[in-house]
Amino acid sequence: MMAEEGLETVLARAGLGGGAVGHTGRTEAEPGRAASPAPEPLSEPIFPASVYRFADMTRVDEVWDGLREGFVYRRLGHPNQAVLEEVLARLEGAEEALACSSGMGALYSAVIAHLRSGDHIVAQAGLYGGTQTLLTGELSRLGITCSFAPAATGEAFEEALRALEAEGRRPRAMLVETLANPSLAVAELPALSALAARRGLLFIVDNTFATPLGCRPLKWGPALVVHSATKFLNGHSDVTAGVVAGPKELVGPLRRLATAVGLTIAPFDAWLLLRGLRTLHLRFERQQRSALEVASWLEGRRGVKRVLYPGLPSHPSHGLALRVLDGFGAVLSFELEGGEEAVRAFVARLKLISLAPSLGETATTVTYPARTSHRSLSLEEREAAGAYPGLVRLSVGTEDTDDILEDLDQALG
Repeated sequence: MMAEEGLETVLARAGLGGGAVGHTGRTEAEPGRAASPAPEPLSEPIFPASVYRFADMTRVDEVWDGLREGFVYRRLGHPNQAVLEEVLARLEGAEEALACSSGMGALYSAVIAHLRSGDHIVAQAGLYGGTQTLLTGELSRLGITCSFAPAATGEAFEEALRALEAEGRRPRAMLVETLANPSLAVAELPALSALAARRGLLFIVDNTFATPLGCRPLKWGPALVVHSATKFLNGHSDVTAGVVAGPKELVGPLRRLATAVGLTIAPFDAWLLLRGLRTLHLRFERQQRSALEVASWLEGRRGVKRVLYPGLPSHPSHGLALRVLDGFGAVLSFELEGGEEAVRAFVARLKLISLAPSLGETATTVTYPARTSHRSLSLEEREAAGAYPGLVRLSVGTEDTDDILEDLDQALG
């Protein structure tokens, strides 16, 4: 299923039916003649300028103080960023969105803008390896500590919070992934959102795998919704970008931080990301449909120990997925008998499908989480996250489904 509001509608409401930012689309009339429409570009222009000129100091003050629309310096914002952020906010049903230079930059901003030394984050076990490294490594140097709840459920997080309070520690935030990487476990977002509200905690949701078309976490309450826009939102393997969307009061501090330290997105990357968003609804619908077919096919294959995809009744989160998601996503994982040796042989035989340490592209790709996304973790941490020695993660692209299955068939042997 698709999100409540189609991307075409969102783009139209954001003023992307053609024309440059701030262009009226009409020329001044010559004497005795009516004004005629000026040519307007169908694609949003790129504004590479790093700085903008002003007629006088009054204009500088007006723009800088927000009394007049305009731009000052690229790090503080630019036309491509402004248009992109309006579209992203509408996609997530948010009041405001911030576009950053990477997904990890977006997540870092979400945490650092609201927490300080002595604060504590409770996160779900089994997060993306880069997120775990940030939480347990880099943030600890700043005095922000982290612990992990065994599952992304209201009950598991409630227990974790009680244990912290019994120790006299100060929890300030909760962090989950809508669809965990690589286990594809579904977060119990309604219960978790309610818990965060009761406790007065910042709730951060990484919605990268689900996309706004598969889930809109903000419908259950205030949160900061984070995306690695490098993945499905762009979809073409040519942008590194991140997104944070949510209420203005939560996104505002992030914007101040991101502009202060230079985490905002560049104009060309913003333009490329906007281009990718125009086909998101087409790509994601096809990718989800193929992913379910591929997952169902893999379940019957000899040599495949198990398949993890929330659209399968066999997945532990299937019932929750039916309640929380508007679509099951385009990523699945499967575990091969024979461990890493079997994975290496399988990958070596692939022809159509590429080995690539990312996801969400138009091309179908596989990765080996134990050696890529979760490489920096210990063996115990990898297995706790579900990155077992025989586990392969598959991101289904837009190719013909039969071609994908044919390549998997010959590679599995």
